[in-house]
Amino acid sequence: MVRRCVLAAGLLLLLGGCDDDGGGATASRTPVATATPAAARVEGPTGSKAPVLVFFQRQGAAGATLDTFVVRRDGSGRLEKRYGGAGGRFKDLALKRGELPKLRAALARLPRDGSTLTTGSPPPGGANYLLRYRGRTFTAREGGVVPAARPAVRILDGFIDGIGVRNRVSE
Repeated sequence: MVRRCVLAAGLLLLLGGCDDDGGGATASRTPVATATPAAARVEGPTGSKAPVLVFFQRQGAAGATLDTFVVRRDGSGRLEKRYGGAGGRFKDLALKRGELPKLRAALARLPRDGSTLTTGSPPPGGANYLLRYRGRTFTAREGGVVPAARPAVRILDGFIDGIGVRNRVSE
């Protein structure tokens, strides 16, 4: 339990310091599901200023990778892949047809209480997840995601890996 709290606090501190690219969809600017002045500056693939639906982050097993995917309510998305402080790739994407309704349905099944989506003792060496939806922040560990959250985590994790997205608009 203490390890989870320390991990969550560390992730939140890390997210709070991301403010150096002048307008990208970084964690410090996109965690809320409503438009804010900073989030409104970020435009999606078609110039979208739609509010953020969900923010999802995957930290690699060794901590050297930090991948985020922001989905806006209109189905546009922003992928950010960072590699251990040595730079990264940033892409504006769009969800494939039919993916947004599946994601919304999966997000609706997230637990209504608590902040952890992890159950049991996941094996060491897996990825850590951070998910922000409707003003709530959840954490999870690969191999121990609660059944109600597995569809949402699987879909969002797939978006980071290029599954269910299309139209690479910018890089």
